[in-house]
Amino acid sequence: MILSLLWSVMISFTVSAQHAIERGVLNFDNNRIFATKGITVGVSGKLALCSHAEKGHIILDVQGGVAPYTYRWNTLQTTKDRTDLYSGTYTVVITDAVGTVHTERIVVQPPYPLILNPVEKADASCSSGNDGSAKISVKVGRGEPYRVTWSNGLTDTWEATNLEPGSYSVTVADKFNCDITTTFEIKAASEGMQVSEAIQDLGCSGLSNGSINLSVKGGQAPYTYQWSNGSTSKDLINITEGDYSVIIKDQTGCSFQASYAVKAATQMGLKETVQPESCAGAGNGSIQVSVQGGTAPYMYKWNNGQSTSKLGDVNAGDYSLIVTDAFGCTVEKKFTVGTDSALELEVLDQTKAACAGSSAGSIHLAIKGASGKYSTKWSDDPSAGLNRENLSAGTYHLSVSDESGCNVTKTFTIAEAQALQARIETVLDVDCAIGAITGVAWVSIKGGVQPYQISWSSGEEATREINFHSSGSLKVNVTDALGCTSQTEVRVDFPSQINKAGRLDFDYRKLEISSEPEVQVDEEIIFESVISDDFIGWEWSFGDGNASKEKDPIHIFQTSGMFEVTLTAYDIYGCSSIEKNIIQVNTPLEFIAIPNAFTPNGDGLNDTFIPKLRAVSTFSMDIFNTWGEKMYSVSGLESKGWDGVYQGQVSPPGNYLYQITYTSRDGQLFTRTGGVTLIR
Repeated sequence: MILSLLWSVMISFTVSAQHAIERGVLNFDNNRIFATKGITVGVSGKLALCSHAEKGHIILDVQGGVAPYTYRWNTLQTTKDRTDLYSGTYTVVITDAVGTVHTERIVVQPPYPLILNPVEKADASCSSGNDGSAKISVKVGRGEPYRVTWSNGLTDTWEATNLEPGSYSVTVADKFNCDITTTFEIKAASEGMQVSEAIQDLGCSGLSNGSINLSVKGGQAPYTYQWSNGSTSKDLINITEGDYSVIIKDQTGCSFQASYAVKAATQMGLKETVQPESCAGAGNGSIQVSVQGGTAPYMYKWNNGQSTSKLGDVNAGDYSLIVTDAFGCTVEKKFTVGTDSALELEVLDQTKAACAGSSAGSIHLAIKGASGKYSTKWSDDPSAGLNRENLSAGTYHLSVSDESGCNVTKTFTIAEAQALQARIETVLDVDCAIGAITGVAWVSIKGGVQPYQISWSSGEEATREINFHSSGSLKVNVTDALGCTSQTEVRVDFPSQINKAGRLDFDYRKLEISSEPEVQVDEEIIFESVISDDFIGWEWSFGDGNASKEKDPIHIFQTSGMFEVTLTAYDIYGCSSIEKNIIQVNTPLEFIAIPNAFTPNGDGLNDTFIPKLRAVSTFSMDIFNTWGEKMYSVSGLESKGWDGVYQGQVSPPGNYLYQITYTSRDGQLFTRTGGVTLIR
């Protein structure tokens, strides 16, 4: 009975507790006790299929209730999680330890297409630009939310900007992690910049003479430059060693960036090999140098004037060298050339031959530092000693050897004095005004040694210039300070008199005979001279600004007036004679004479019809028959006139009409008409 009551109470409590649990609270003796919460389920896993080849899975996260739980799926499986699922609806009943039941309905979505619209893109303005853009959108899909991932790192944005030229991809995933990826390329709208450089490294150590010269092509000029050292110029000059970077932008904002290195110069140094001379004064010492560092080619400057890397054939002593490389950098060093032996040949005195052809040269020598006895050997006289006399001009070679074997050679040149040369020159000094003549002679001297002694055959002494007044021979003797002499002779001519006036005259006449005796404007006038044979030159002046050097010139006066014509003649001494005449030139009067008949029969007389004209500047003529038909027309002062032919046919004899128009020299226009008879 008690057991039955206890069971009844327990059942009653259990039911009451169950309701209390569902309400979330229990009361015992008025004390509030919190009950266990209801079952909650979190669902994850692959709940949508992206393709028919895929399988889904379900992962449950059960919370609340009283563990452990039991699971029963509508497909009769009893596991908590499910795998290898096709699309469809899956229901699971979850029961906890106290019998609480929770039912969860889960759908595995079937495959659904995710289709993107074509990428909307804008290319970059240039290959170095970053102003490209791309935009993506979903054409078919399950709906928001979508996740967007760009290959350049952008996420959750439908548009990517600031893109450089290149290949990109974008991936769009739906809320079930089904995704699709598309690729695209951002191109350059224009060619980018191409930059080439010419770098000049530092020329000399410690200097700041480096440079970077840029050559920019492509893009759109003008360009701007921003160097890492703050410069905004295209090129860098006078810069030091180091790295330099530059950003170049064109007009569109496209940029190019590069870095360049300017290297330091290698400091120059010299390494030498010195060869001492074998004997003092032998002159066979040498210094060979090699340059380390710097930039080839090198220039060498020795203090003795040599300009090669090897200083050769030098005596013992101190020498200095300056080496300059291609950039003008220099290094200087001093060297000492020693002597293996002290044998030395000293020149005490050397004189040249005093006069041309003489044998008065001499050589006086001394030997110093010889080891033991020495021997001498001259090329011209092996037995000669150190002192030579009476030497003619020439070259002499000497070799000296001592007992140590040291040998010294030297070459001597006995120069010949410049030959003393004298030459007599003459001129006649003429006074044309009084007819007086004076001969002048002087001596020109070359060579020898001043001062000179001068003696003339006419008796004058110590003077280079004399006068003479008759024809004959002149001699002069010149002696220089060394006693060398030169003598010369010349034949001189002295005239008895010079040209005098009275053998010069001229006349003039018209070149064409006319009825007018006076000289007219535009007439050819010939001037006929009478000039003595003593005159060798002449010149005419016509008084109108014109001149001539012809002997009998023809001249035309262009204007009227009185003109003084002058003839000047010159003799061999430069003296002149003058003859003048006054010529009256008149303006011709207008004249026209028109014949009344002509006979074109070929006998040379009156064969054409032409008027005689004078003092007219223009002329024209028309011939008509009695019916008014024009038979002939001509213009110009050189016309020969009408020969009675019309259109290649001989015109019949008879009367014809003429009209003549001419202009006088003063510009007046005249017209003459009349008749002429053609006679056959």
